[in-house]
Amino acid sequence: MKSGHPSQNPPGQQPIDVLQEFVGVFVSKGWLNQTIRIRHRGGRYSISCSEKQFFAYRINDNCSVSPGFPGWPVCIVTHDRMTDDAAMSSLASTEPDIREWLRCFRDGDFELI
Repeated sequence: MKSGHPSQNPPGQQPIDVLQEFVGVFVSKGWLNQTIRIRHRGGRYSISCSEKQFFAYRINDNCSVSPGFPGWPVCIVTHDRMTDDAAMSSLASTEPDIREWLRCFRDGDFELI
């Protein structure tokens, strides 16, 4: 995994604006300051959102991986930074990007597990 470079900000949006969008969605669902587990596009994720950050963590489904590697972060949005898997990985990412995460939660395109 690369050290990570912040993703390109969506046009006209700063990290704080995107974080506030996540916060609004999570407040409306009653999930702010909680950790939830979801299934989205065939993957399992641990998701948390607070007024300080949105964090999506991919849960490794491969049982043969050593216990030290239970998963990896795929999206982090804070007041001053946005980073997703495409920016953190040297390989082509199949993980949702920041905009896809917002759409996923707004549209209910996931399964709580």
